[in-house]
Amino acid sequence: MRPLPAQEAPEPEREPGWGRVIGRVVLVLATVLGGYALLQQVDFADLFERLRSTDPLWLTLACLASVLPIVGSAAGFVAFAPGKLPFGQTTLVQLATSFVNLITPASAGGLALNVRYLTRKGIPLAVAVAVVGLVQTTSVLVTAVLVVLLLVASGRSLSDAPHVPWMTVGAALGVVVALLVLLRFWPWGRALVTKYVVRPFRDAGPELRDIVTDRRRLALAVAGHLTVTLGFVAVLGSALWAFGESAPLVLLAVVVISGSAIAGAVPVPGGIGAAEAALAGGLVVIGVDKPVALSAAVLFRLITFWVRVPIGWLALLVLRRQSAV
Repeated sequence: MRPLPAQEAPEPEREPGWGRVIGRVVLVLATVLGGYALLQQVDFADLFERLRSTDPLWLTLACLASVLPIVGSAAGFVAFAPGKLPFGQTTLVQLATSFVNLITPASAGGLALNVRYLTRKGIPLAVAVAVVGLVQTTSVLVTAVLVVLLLVASGRSLSDAPHVPWMTVGAALGVVVALLVLLRFWPWGRALVTKYVVRPFRDAGPELRDIVTDRRRLALAVAGHLTVTLGFVAVLGSALWAFGESAPLVLLAVVVISGSAIAGAVPVPGGIGAAEAALAGGLVVIGVDKPVALSAAVLFRLITFWVRVPIGWLALLVLRRQSAV
């Protein structure tokens, strides 16, 4: 498939003047807010006390498995982006989202960072947004199919599947409708949409159509989404086994997907609090003792979220130095 002409252009130059200053100020503010949230939400003494009773082997396996979701997420963007994205740098971007998501609700910061990364690679803004939308849409579809298969395999009914947060969906649709009405009666807004959305989509339409019909790209995207889910399941299972308990992997997958859906529907940065409660509650439902369920949920979040925050901050610094975001 022929890459977009923009991919053949040289790497964008570093932002001049005020762009660099503003970027550094935002990074400093994000660092302060992220550190404050970390200190407020995590009781380190309690965590260390919990970790003292874990099996080191399963704890190590949980840490190793936590790499899989990052790699799987990067695969989705490599699959759908026009041209070729460097896999290593794309993986760094997914790692950096762990930091920016700490200070933004519903993973909004991670989505914005991915759009920024794609535009810095020469992809038009409208196309970059479309690529992020494709990644998110295919993730939802793959997850939905996986939930049905898992529930059937576990002998449970579809009523046990994660419920769609209709209030959140309704609010999002309301915002979209309001924007469409505003653009309909605002000539300057229509001109902006035509320039930055309609024309880029029209120019890149054939390339996007080739991407979504390319079997190899679709296979890579599906494999990436499955890797994300299976990686989280492996972390939760290892965290549970580290405390001497176990549960069927099929049910653990349902717990992980349900917990992710609930945490994503709550407008709290990083899903703090909601994710831990959803995971612990799901483990209790499938038969895990409440104290162990809570400990496993806290350990899961420590490995998949809190440990990533400082690493994601370093990844963001590296990406800024490379002018990649």
